[in-house]
Amino acid sequence: MTTKTIEIAVDDVQNGDYPNCYAAIPPNGKVCGHTGLRHTHLYAMLAMGGAARPYVRVVNLREPGASKGKTIFHVGDFFRYLDWHAKQQGAGAQRSTILDRDANQSTQQTV
Repeated sequence: MTTKTIEIAVDDVQNGDYPNCYAAIPPNGKVCGHTGLRHTHLYAMLAMGGAARPYVRVVNLREPGASKGKTIFHVGDFFRYLDWHAKQQGAGAQRSTILDRDANQSTQQTV
């Protein structure tokens, strides 16, 4: 069985720090190449009533009358959600201090 990765770039640029594309939720038992999450966890977060659903664009591609389809999600929206969630939990609170220090060190080396 082969697995195809579907990535659809979109023109709506909101923040250059996040990917601006859609990706498919991987098949059962597989890991998403973008998030590192398995099918079950991603699907639970992105399904109706899921924790990430209000914050992430999700599209269900299904032919009329078909019982199965493909679900894709916006990768940048999902990363924004994860960053927001990490901030709510206090994770990475010292990150800006490290980034400022690294920026200052690289500026001093170039002078």
